[in-house]
Amino acid sequence: MVSTKELLAQRLQQNTQKHQQAQQEHVNDVKELRRNVQITDIQPSPNQPRKIFNQQDIEDLAASIEEIGLLQPIAVRRIQDKYELIAGERRLKAHQILNKNTIEVIVIDASDEEVALLTLAENLKREDLTDYEIYVGLSSLDEKLKKNKQKLAKSLGMNREDMYKYLSFEKLPKELIADLEQQPALLARTAATAVKKFLSDYEENYSNAKKALLEAWAKLLKKEVEQTKLAVLAEKILKSKETKQPIKTSIVHKIEYDGKVAGNIKFDHNTLKVSLKISEFDDQNLQELENLLKKMLSQ
Repeated sequence: MVSTKELLAQRLQQNTQKHQQAQQEHVNDVKELRRNVQITDIQPSPNQPRKIFNQQDIEDLAASIEEIGLLQPIAVRRIQDKYELIAGERRLKAHQILNKNTIEVIVIDASDEEVALLTLAENLKREDLTDYEIYVGLSSLDEKLKKNKQKLAKSLGMNREDMYKYLSFEKLPKELIADLEQQPALLARTAATAVKKFLSDYEENYSNAKKALLEAWAKLLKKEVEQTKLAVLAEKILKSKETKQPIKTSIVHKIEYDGKVAGNIKFDHNTLKVSLKISEFDDQNLQELENLLKKMLSQ
């Protein structure tokens, strides 16, 4: 399997050859390689894995385009009398913010399989793509491409181990997937792999294992447990229901102030620990904290 960069280069070369051949045959020059097209004629890509676009980033990009112009055309392909976006959705959205009617494009002659691969490769260049969104991109690829995972991983510039971790999302219950569709950063690939293993280990007791997982997931949504400990908590919940013993687990809650993490609160069995990043702490602060703790103990 050729790399996506080589694939893109091949398609551009093929389009250039077609353009040159058209000139030789004295056919009207339609500039199939590079042209300006109406933005309303461009359809979104059905292979777009990204769920969330940072509006501020797009507005900043729009300001840059307004000042210095579009430095790199977007990539599209012909779909009957319209165009389908392959790469450059942020640039397209920036043009829409600027109320522009047209945008410069490169028209690529590519199959559905190649388009899906190119769209995913384009998104992988950006570090802010979540693991779940990468999985969505991988799952949209043709089954023939996914069959040889080693070659696919190589073409996308990732190792095979990571490829399998991304694909762990496909084994998650639909309830988790529904939440990830809205908040794709909730779970990373390593945590998803652990959840997949948990469900596989308790396949004979899948119904109860899933219930335990959903109970642990509810705690994750309330930020009562970190994603890296989700599978461990689910297993503890499952075992506690089987043995009728209370769950012995730690609850960690991050303290956020002014948009930053300022510390955390950890409850481990019968012990409460609070750590806080603070530069000053006087006697009055100490007395107020002590009074609060005494009040908690008296409840």
